[in-house]
Amino acid sequence: MFITPLYAAAFGLLYVFLALNVIRLRFRYRVGYGEGGHGDLIKAVRAHANFAEYVPIALILMWIVESMTFSSMLVFWLGAALLVARVLHVFGMLYPKSMLICRQIGMVVTLAVIAIASVQLLIFYLPASI
Repeated sequence: MFITPLYAAAFGLLYVFLALNVIRLRFRYRVGYGEGGHGDLIKAVRAHANFAEYVPIALILMWIVESMTFSSMLVFWLGAALLVARVLHVFGMLYPKSMLICRQIGMVVTLAVIAIASVQLLIFYLPASI
């Protein structure tokens, strides 16, 4: 049984939450494009965009790690770390004054997950190709 699809489903729901938050604020401020100079809409758009920028590559790497190395436990922990990191990052983005540390931890852990998965794949793949 694969682990990555379970995390993909959780991230899909978080993505929908972030998108609905942007839509809600666009309706509130009657802004069809951009942020209209509204601080909370700017934060919501960036939280949504940041998620869209980092989560797909992490999920792709997790899926490849899982399918090539069959390391379900590694993928489980990478996914758990990424999920916690992205939730922390959302709080840090939407409430930056009180939760800045959450944003910072969220980014560090997100990048760590991407790096660990990448290194794992290099370790697995390179010796076989040399």
